[in-house]
Amino acid sequence: MKMIYCTCNVAVLEPLLKMLDENNVRDFQVVEQVTAKNKKGDHRFNNPVWPGYNSTVFIQITEDEKAKMVMQKIREFNRNAFNDNELVTACMWTIEDYFFD
Repeated sequence: MKMIYCTCNVAVLEPLLKMLDENNVRDFQVVEQVTAKNKKGDHRFNNPVWPGYNSTVFIQITEDEKAKMVMQKIREFNRNAFNDNELVTACMWTIEDYFFD
């Protein structure tokens, strides 16, 4: 099982969630307002100097191949970004234990 962590400008959250829906990804959580110092693009601290904020999506995927496909879709998403402020940052790691009962 894999965990994928994504963070993005709130402006691209809806297209990211749409991509997950189109690829039948159903197990995720969204954190709406996350301040961030980004490697690329503008910092977003939701203040007058650095306006705006990020959103974070935590995705749990049981099938390794599906997780790899989602990471590839995020890379494609980034290739189509208008500028660095629309890039999605993502990383993936293995989950040793997961339950929801």
